[in-house]
Amino acid sequence: MGSNKLGTFIVGGALLGAAVSMLDRSTRQQTVTLVRTSFEKAMYYKENPDVMKKQLTEKKDQVQTLIEQVKGDVEYVKSQVDEIKTLTPQVKEMFADTKEAFADSKSEYEQIIDDEANTSSASESADDSLPPMVQKKNVIPLETQ
Repeated sequence: MGSNKLGTFIVGGALLGAAVSMLDRSTRQQTVTLVRTSFEKAMYYKENPDVMKKQLTEKKDQVQTLIEQVKGDVEYVKSQVDEIKTLTPQVKEMFADTKEAFADSKSEYEQIIDDEANTSSASESADDSLPPMVQKKNVIPLETQ
């Protein structure tokens, strides 16, 4: 029997709270307006069930269209995520290979520059025996930036 009292007191408290809130004039006016419009709509739909049926069908179609759009968007995002998951290891490997290639190239270029510096100093001493016209043809200007 204890649970019956609890339910009774909850309902009684709700009714008492509603009665106290009706003491305020603006709340009372809004409530009366809401009840009138709701009653008028109910009577209209009672007399015209076709209109209500049509409106419910339109809302159902709108909701179905929205669900299909969301489903398509979710599938697209899922496919993009799957594609990124498959590409990520390949991209990591590509970056590692590129980094390694640049590191190798850098060491090769440094070696070539060192070799040219050694060769050019040796060739300058050997080119002294050549006429000045020939010496100028052998000189390769290096662009400095």
